[in-house]
Amino acid sequence: MNIDKMKEIADKAVKIAIAEGAETAEASLISNSQFSVTVRNEKTESLTESVSNRIGITLSSDKRKSSATSSDLSESSIRQLIREAIELSRVMDRDEYFGLPDKNDLGMVKAELDLFDIESISVPTEKKVAAAFELERIAKGIDERIISDGASYSSGIYSSSYANSLGFCEGYQQTFNSIDISCAVEDLQQEGENKGKKQSSYWFSSSVSLAGLAHPEEVASRAVERTLRKLGAVKPETCEVPVVFDPVTARSFLSSIASAVNGGNIYKRTSYLADMKDERISSPLVTIIDDPLMPGRLGSMPYDSEGVKARKNTVVEKGVLLSWLLSSYQARKLSLKTTGNAGGISNFYMEKGDSSVEEIISSIDNGLFLTSMSGPGANISSGDFSQGGQGIWINNGELTYPVNEFTITGSFSRMLSGIVMVADDLEWMTSIASPVFKIDNITISGK
Repeated sequence: MNIDKMKEIADKAVKIAIAEGAETAEASLISNSQFSVTVRNEKTESLTESVSNRIGITLSSDKRKSSATSSDLSESSIRQLIREAIELSRVMDRDEYFGLPDKNDLGMVKAELDLFDIESISVPTEKKVAAAFELERIAKGIDERIISDGASYSSGIYSSSYANSLGFCEGYQQTFNSIDISCAVEDLQQEGENKGKKQSSYWFSSSVSLAGLAHPEEVASRAVERTLRKLGAVKPETCEVPVVFDPVTARSFLSSIASAVNGGNIYKRTSYLADMKDERISSPLVTIIDDPLMPGRLGSMPYDSEGVKARKNTVVEKGVLLSWLLSSYQARKLSLKTTGNAGGISNFYMEKGDSSVEEIISSIDNGLFLTSMSGPGANISSGDFSQGGQGIWINNGELTYPVNEFTITGSFSRMLSGIVMVADDLEWMTSIASPVFKIDNITISGK
């Protein structure tokens, strides 16, 4: 479905809602066209091609809000959906904070965001399948011990239109592409903690454009390297040491910070940062940005999910929490202004520093290079942090042997304040990105 048609349907839905008696109305129409293939051991394991359409209607009467969704886009169905939503609104509680954004905040960024790549949609199915097989072949060819846990190729088009009763009606499209591979290897030790176990890991690349994907050789080699370096892993002693977060664990840590500054968690007081705006929450080396205006990034967008014009927000500047990320509703609850973040983050990242990864590792006599975290122990409500980990031990400034089956414990506040080095790398693999960084001291619970 083209964007003009989607805008027409969304705008029509809003007009029907107002004609049926709603005081305010907004309609969001989403269309997804997706392709995915997974291969394993030279056989196609799954192949999916799908197209889905969905309309969401939110309306209000006397500050009483209701919402409804449907995959049926016919006018008769939408009209019935709206009538049911209006009936539902009459039994809802009043919410004085609910309402559309300020009309002056609405708008669509005119700058070119490079969200749509024509090359991405012209790749034939057989070529996508062949690319997945090629990725698996390359990985298995790097080392004969490698066992494939599956290689995949995914692509698609995300199309969105939004209209509201203030007169806003816009739409945009975004393409996406990704390749990934998971590998395993038998740990053939004759004795020790990992005898008879399999070690596994993965790597991937994702991008708006086809040209933005990493080369299959790079993806395969990273997956193989991350798998093989786990062989012979041991459980470390319980200790307190410096810890270096690699790009994967750094991104995971930063995703928790994204949740902690989300306006919903702030006004509900389920974030430890609820009372810390304009206060120092981190090391001066830390600056965190949310920027939807970066051309060609997966999190970029011309407006947020309620039509507010996209803008760059500095969340943390040199350790000071400057802003939470707010929708108009969340902003009203907090007596603040929207930051254009209805729907969540866009491109959320920590600014890179001025140290190389090698310099960071060489600065540690005895410590940990953390490569994986697992478990539900990142609690943004209390601020406590406790997760299982895997990594490589650092001795005398060098990566030495692999370690696993340990827990890193601390608090977000202490860990953020303990960041003493930030690397000059920044690897964009998703809409969240972080450079490698070093925390001066973390408790590791091992044996």
